[in-house]
Amino acid sequence: MTPATLPLHTDSPEETERLGAALGTVLRPGDVLVLEGPLGAGKTCLVRGLVAGAGGDQAAVRSPTFVLHQPHQAAGLTVHHIDLYRLGPGASIEVLDLDTLLLDGAVVIEWGGYADLSGFDVSTVSIAGGDHGDNRRVLRFEQPAAARLVEAWASLSRAAAAP
Repeated sequence: MTPATLPLHTDSPEETERLGAALGTVLRPGDVLVLEGPLGAGKTCLVRGLVAGAGGDQAAVRSPTFVLHQPHQAAGLTVHHIDLYRLGPGASIEVLDLDTLLLDGAVVIEWGGYADLSGFDVSTVSIAGGDHGDNRRVLRFEQPAAARLVEAWASLSRAAAAP
């Protein structure tokens, strides 16, 4: 396994947010990051960190399940937080006009596997854990596309492995 594919472990929502913040520092317009994991896995915690790392207000990040899309202004870009859970498998996302959102922002999609994103360079992070009410999570970079995100993940992996 390369450092970019090594799993990262967090033991609290705050650690998940810190990991997201480290990735958020390298987000750029045009990035598409899909977050996969069961309900309660910590996808929105990771987004709070991504927004903070990009220079936005993490306190404004809420699960967009009922509104589908929440834009968050950050330093130099907009982080578009999208949640496709309520749309379910086969979700039609044409109305979101991702091409336009990507002109000035990064798009982070919870439950992105519900939509056809084959026309985009997607990076996917899967989150597992939280069984039996514990806070331990395992995050994996399943499908890295953006080199900056891959290198940031590798740096986090190296730091986690250091004594």
